Amino acid sequence: MNRYPKSFASVSLLACLMLAAPVNAAQRDSSKADAQQTTEDLTAQSRYKTAKKEANAAYKEALADCKKMRGAERTTCMKEAKANLQNDLAEAKKTMSSGE
Repeated sequence: MNRYPKSFASVSLLACLMLAAPVNAAQRDSSKADAQQTTEDLTAQSRYKTAKKEANAAYKEALADCKKMRGAERTTCMKEAKANLQNDLAEAKKTMSSGE
């Protein structure tokens, strides 16, 4: 014999559906953002803007990792992060200029 009443099953189902709703909304928002980015990246200028945003985000992340270090290791890490940013931006600008 089942020790839980029938209403427990319906409450459990309702709880699961309520928890799944935000995930589905997030997936829809993500899909919308992906579609929008794909549409926006049609021109060389928009591809450059996207590459610039990505380079700056990677730089910010690298700096956060560098800040966990101490001494010369930290200094070296920050210099490398800056050099990588400059290389990424130069490559993005070069790609935009060539119209690729």
